[in-house]
Amino acid sequence: MAIMKKTIFKKAGSILALATMMAVSTATAQNRHFCMSSLKPDKDSAFVCDVTAKYENGVLVKYTGCTIFPYTRTKEAKVRVSIDGDEIPRFLQFLEAVKTKFSEWDSIAKVNHVRAFQKRMPVELKSKGGIWTLYFVEGKPPRSSFDMDRQWVVLIPFFSVDKDGISFVEWNTGKLEYYNRGGSHGLGNDVEVERCEGGTFKFRSPEEIQSLIDCFAASTGNSKKNTSDLFK
Repeated sequence: MAIMKKTIFKKAGSILALATMMAVSTATAQNRHFCMSSLKPDKDSAFVCDVTAKYENGVLVKYTGCTIFPYTRTKEAKVRVSIDGDEIPRFLQFLEAVKTKFSEWDSIAKVNHVRAFQKRMPVELKSKGGIWTLYFVEGKPPRSSFDMDRQWVVLIPFFSVDKDGISFVEWNTGKLEYYNRGGSHGLGNDVEVERCEGGTFKFRSPEEIQSLIDCFAASTGNSKKNTSDLFK
């Protein structure tokens, strides 16, 4: 009888543990997109932002990280910006500040008919070690900002107005200049230089900046809604 009670308690404990595990869910990367129309006018070619986050009972607990693939001017190259979960709130604050300042300065530029103008915004984001860049150039091994002793990535936005009076805000992750001594095989005295223009973020409206912010919008983890709930 005692053995049977122990067995029942063990099964009950296992069921309770399973229920707890089911209540806590960690979302895998949510593949989302944002818009930078001046770099890719085609809406079907939007830029990718993968966000991972931890949920409990469908409620966001914390972000665990994200990877963003911005534009790069270097042909046959790709740039990936990685952001640790602890840095994401600061990144979102940075985006909100840029969006607010862009909206303000864009209005001033239109009212005053400003043309061919550029100014650094009084906003920046300096990594605390959790924001870094990976460069993939012509199929070579990926290089990172750490390879260039630049682990402290700084994002500095510039507000610009072109000759036609169109405003935009732009910032860059920094260029890759990696010196590979000895060539690809590490032999001899040759020095290969790998270069990449870096990752560019360029937005033409507050709405485009918001499209990147929206990539981080909390999801309940339940992508399917009850059809009857749509009609209220």
